[in-house]
Amino acid sequence: MKKFVFIVIAILFSSTKNAQETKKNVVKINSLLLISNIYDVQYERVLNDRSTLQLGFGIGRTNNYDLNDFQELYLDFFGKTLNNPRDTHHRKEIISVNFDYRHYLRNHKAPKGFYIGPGIQYMKYKERLSALELESNGHSDNEELYTEQIKQRDLELYNVRALLGYQFLVAQNISINPYAGPSFVFGDTDESFEREDENLTGFGLNFGVGIGLVF
Repeated sequence: MKKFVFIVIAILFSSTKNAQETKKNVVKINSLLLISNIYDVQYERVLNDRSTLQLGFGIGRTNNYDLNDFQELYLDFFGKTLNNPRDTHHRKEIISVNFDYRHYLRNHKAPKGFYIGPGIQYMKYKERLSALELESNGHSDNEELYTEQIKQRDLELYNVRALLGYQFLVAQNISINPYAGPSFVFGDTDESFEREDENLTGFGLNFGVGIGLVF
């Protein structure tokens, strides 16, 4: 019995020591998206010395009032403009989920060093534009009459990408991860608001700087 207990303690001690020496988890946020009030959190898990998998989730909302380019946005989304709009408001909401594979290069062990790999991201956008529109020839007691106009469209996009980056480990516990790469985007929007000349399919560029903790 004492021998068995000793073996168990030895195994636990060895596992703890290896866990301390080998860091297999990274949790980080995309610092560039914070500027746009979007919170994008990524979790990277080491599979072996050269491979990792990364899962991510993003959510955000932006509100813009009294836009100078409101008419241009409205025309772009819905194919027309409003008559002398005022109190304009543009709200955008986004939810995203991504799955990426990373292959680390050179002599570094994951999760440190150069890497390259494919990934796919699902994004759901909801855009809402509202304004008070001046009624044509609409007057009441010599006052101009305005009608509230609200339009909304939903978009679902898929982003297939290939990313190249480098993950720095500062003091072995802090990750700084700049990356960039091409992508191909496709998806659809609400049929009631889709313009005939609108094309949601095309090539793009993904880039960012992840900052987080390694453990």
